[in-house]
Amino acid sequence: MKFLLGATILIISYYIGELLSYAFMGFISPAVMGMLVLFTLLKTGIVKAIWIESFAIFLLDNLMLFFIPATVGVALISFSSIKDDALAIVFSASLSSLLVLWLVGYIVQKFERSNGK
Repeated sequence: MKFLLGATILIISYYIGELLSYAFMGFISPAVMGMLVLFTLLKTGIVKAIWIESFAIFLLDNLMLFFIPATVGVALISFSSIKDDALAIVFSASLSSLLVLWLVGYIVQKFERSNGK
């Protein structure tokens, strides 16, 4: 039962995020808005982490399957079609990866300091 409850909460969070994304005229993607909605619900205590834990564990256990479509899609792109933009693609992918790495580290440090660890 907790599995279905967790799935329902995540799906509802996503669709609320989709509505919010539409309200912001697509400035932020629906998936990101859905994660922000879920984060807000968890931080305010409206949703308990235990309610979504079993579904989250299921998703994490099967995470590798979610990368297969993206990997196949990238493998089908011919290099000649992106040859002119290869430098820009590598630069933007590297920069965004470093930015995400820095941001996650910064946020984790903030949370650890606020929790007194």
